[in-house]
Amino acid sequence: MNIEFAKKVAEEAVKEAGKFLMHNFDKPAQVSLKGKSDIVTDIDIKSEKLILEAIKSNFPDHRILSEEAGLIDSKSKYTWIADPIDGTINYYYKSAPFRVGICLLEDGRPIISAIYNPIKDHLYSAQKGRGAYKNGKKITVSDRSDLKNSVVMFHLSSKKDARGRTIKILDNIFENSLHMRIFGSSLASMTYIAEGKFDVFFNLQTSSWDILPGALIITEAGGMVTDINGNEVDYNSNSVLATNGKVHSQMIELLKGK
Repeated sequence: MNIEFAKKVAEEAVKEAGKFLMHNFDKPAQVSLKGKSDIVTDIDIKSEKLILEAIKSNFPDHRILSEEAGLIDSKSKYTWIADPIDGTINYYYKSAPFRVGICLLEDGRPIISAIYNPIKDHLYSAQKGRGAYKNGKKITVSDRSDLKNSVVMFHLSSKKDARGRTIKILDNIFENSLHMRIFGSSLASMTYIAEGKFDVFFNLQTSSWDILPGALIITEAGGMVTDINGNEVDYNSNSVLATNGKVHSQMIELLKGK
């Protein structure tokens, strides 16, 4: 398979979906509940359709896992992961941040990622072993090595158990960090780490489409991404700790057993 071509498809797909989101940003959206505090809009579905069509037309034999459509299975060792709007509640309320994310896995691990910020026309991309870029310019994580000087981002799950576990540890993390932030978009938080704005993001219970598009971009920018137990993230991961790499072990200690 031509990896460079696959990267180009991913980049063009997230930008096309992002432009669609902006075209409809100020228009009413039809919304339905997927669960408590978890919504989906007709714009999510239409954005996802654009992405899936781009992948299927160029790589018809590949597997695809997308947030709304679920798994489109095949026997291929290649799997595309897609999130048509990461930060749907922000988008629905005409706010930011939100992102469109895609990554390509080979045997369960990311080799290509593309994340698009439609509000600012920022395209983040990475290819395994070739660095991470924002609009074609190389990006790197921060050099802060003490958690006490670092900003920690997190997500509150719509699932009660994970939300409760998170709330219980927030005070301890706050005491051991500079400050904390919550943005409502995992992929946005991960792009902030990749370009060195903030230093840590964690989520105790999440899905692969909220982890993997950002994971490769952070690692190629010099950071580190594992699950909250320090294990490598892959297709089956359901928690994430993403950092600049220099404070990763400090966060692992705070999250131990959580």
